[in-house]
Amino acid sequence: MKKIVILGGGYAGIYGAKKLIKAFKKDGDISITLIDKNSYHTLMTELHEVAGNRVGEGCVKISYDRIFSGKKIEIIQDEILNVDREKRELVSASGNTYSYDYLMMGIGAEPTDFGIPGVMENTLTLWSYSDAVRIKEHVRNKFYVASVTADPEARKKLLTFIVAGAGFTGIEMVGELIEWLPLLCEEFHICKDEYSLINVEALGHILNMIPEKPRAKAMKYMVKRGVEFRLHSFISQVDENVMHLKDGTSVEFGTLIWTCGVRGSGQAKAWGFPEAHVQRISVDETMLVSGSDNVYAVGDIQWFLENEKPVAQIVEAAEQTAAVAAANIINRIKGVDRKVGFKSNFHGFMVSIGGRYAVSHTAGFSMSGIPAMAIKHLVNCYYLNGVNGFNGWSKYLIHEIFRIGNKRSLLGGLIAGSIQGLWAVPLRLWLGAMWLFESINKIGEGWLNVAKGTSSSWMFSTGVIQNGMPGYGAAASADALTAASEEVVEQAADVVSAASGEVASAAAEAVRNWGPVWDLTKPVLSWDSGLVTWFRETFMDGIAAHIYYNVFQAMVVTVEGLIGLALIGGLFTFPAAGVSIIMCFVFILSGLFSWSQVWFIFAGFLLLGGSGRTLGLDYWVQPWLKRWWNGTALAKKTYLYFGEPRLKGRK
Repeated sequence: MKKIVILGGGYAGIYGAKKLIKAFKKDGDISITLIDKNSYHTLMTELHEVAGNRVGEGCVKISYDRIFSGKKIEIIQDEILNVDREKRELVSASGNTYSYDYLMMGIGAEPTDFGIPGVMENTLTLWSYSDAVRIKEHVRNKFYVASVTADPEARKKLLTFIVAGAGFTGIEMVGELIEWLPLLCEEFHICKDEYSLINVEALGHILNMIPEKPRAKAMKYMVKRGVEFRLHSFISQVDENVMHLKDGTSVEFGTLIWTCGVRGSGQAKAWGFPEAHVQRISVDETMLVSGSDNVYAVGDIQWFLENEKPVAQIVEAAEQTAAVAAANIINRIKGVDRKVGFKSNFHGFMVSIGGRYAVSHTAGFSMSGIPAMAIKHLVNCYYLNGVNGFNGWSKYLIHEIFRIGNKRSLLGGLIAGSIQGLWAVPLRLWLGAMWLFESINKIGEGWLNVAKGTSSSWMFSTGVIQNGMPGYGAAASADALTAASEEVVEQAADVVSAASGEVASAAAEAVRNWGPVWDLTKPVLSWDSGLVTWFRETFMDGIAAHIYYNVFQAMVVTVEGLIGLALIGGLFTFPAAGVSIIMCFVFILSGLFSWSQVWFIFAGFLLLGGSGRTLGLDYWVQPWLKRWWNGTALAKKTYLYFGEPRLKGRK
């Protein structure tokens, strides 16, 4: 038995684990274990959204259960205190030891203060889930305290927000505060001109990893929204609520968020791993730790020089270093005498400035605004699809686009609204009644007797026989309606003419000649149109050839009745609404559906939102079904579970 242990469930750890699982999923002699102090993977690149209160706290966490449920890997939540490379063991805080044959270390990085006094004691960092939550609570608390503080100078100090660092994290944090601080002013009844938002950067420009043009656009966007930039400003010391700059100036603040850089995790240094620079572990091109034959370092903790430049601490680098390490472990276990070397392939950079604006430079092209924001969302969806499939990217779109508050998305609030389920109940009951009574009417006629037609049907007009198939007389109905309309117009013309003479007669004649603008009694697609003929001959006649026709009609009527009963009872509302929509399109393609019934389709789409949970049986049935489904092997394999998967031994 070969034991592979992955230490750390960050971007590198997850990617490496996926590669190893895929390679050894049918090999019973290989065990794969991932150890992390948390029970979840953190989307580090989205932490600013939680810190700025754009999305909920849970939106940047993905449990390892959701990622690896049903996969050949053991997940252990534990904190490792030491790595004994001679014994090939990991020693944990709980007293457990974990042996390994191959170790992939992805323990990440931590904020660095560059030796500046007071930074760690008097600032807020943004490098973990808990950091983001702490910033959010801290900022809100400053507004609360300011709202009950009468002294103008004290209020000014409380409402001065500084972000130190103008890299990706710093600018994204500034972008969130641009949107959130005005909302807090409204919530706590504070004038918007009372708060200050300052970005401090030691360099002469922001976002040094992207070209000048998108940098300038980002700067212009933020300055226009009240951000004060202090470039070429070196922070020399931070006291409690006072920032000192190297030029001798000082700024009092209520909040200082530190995003000025990171270094490798201090754990690696404490465990005696070879440090190359800023506490990062020295590795060769295969990601093998210097002086080791079975320990690989990946992600932010590794230090490798490619073309005399260190590999960047970004997500793509984390994934690519993990892929290299995993490939070399796989080759060694399988006895393949080939080493895989690291070669970067970075596609670009995207920086969001709040939820409505972004700048990017990808594949050699620079963009800004909505296109750049859309690119970032697409990249995130692509990543999440690789992590846990549909379950991952669909939830991302829900909290980023469809349920975002205060218009903080690239589409503002245009599609972020939701309908209270209670207001959809009458529509659900009415649509269900329509389907149910249509079914009952047909049953009363003898299960849609072909010779009799559907004389009692509310859905279609009086039936006629066309080519041995039931036609629904749209043309006849139209003629009758036209005749009736003409009679009404004639009578109206006589009455009006008596009162108004020749002018009224002329008006009546104009109305008569105009005719109906849109005859809603006509079918959406006529019976003899090419599309309807093709559909009927390909599908309807084909089915009738294999199934006794009356049996087929009975099946249709039964489906109609079941749709009606399901919608009325609020049971399986989502699939019932879906089948309702499908049936409508089948009737349209059969030439049997008039324009006046098209509302069925739109009602079905509305009911797909799950209105059965309100005053319906789905309130009890759906939770039970979801628990059952989440425990199936298929749900775990496809990631098509709802919420968290149900694991063995858990209720």
